Parts: sequence; structure tokens; C-alpha cells
Amino acid sequence: MTMLQLGIVIFAVEFVLTGLATVTFKLRALANKPAWGGLTVPSGIVGVVALIIGVGLIGLTQM
Repeated sequence: MTMLQLGIVIFAVEFVLTGLATVTFKLRALANKPAWGGLTVPSGIVGVVALIIGVGLIGLTQM
């Protein structure tokens, strides 16, 4: 697996994790629970880290 492919896979994982954070946030808000609880913050943080790593790897292969 090349660095570009790895960067694209990590970037795709970021979309899944931030989507999970968004869905969890909205479901918890609708259920009258604290919206920032559950998986919202951890999946959001890991998603942002994956975004930075994925974009970094894709950028490095394009130089």
C-alpha cells in the first residue's frame, strides 16, 4: 500500500468518525440527554486527528 492509498483510507475513516460524532450528537440532543456525552467527543477528536494525518499523507505524496 502506497502512502497515497494509506492517506486516502485514513481520510475516509475521518469521514466515518465525524459522521458518527454528528449522529450521536443529534440523537442525544433529541433524547434530552447531554448532547456532548457518549461517543460525540471521542469520535470527534479521533476524527480530527485522522483528518490531519490523512491530509498530511496525501499532501506529502503530491510534493
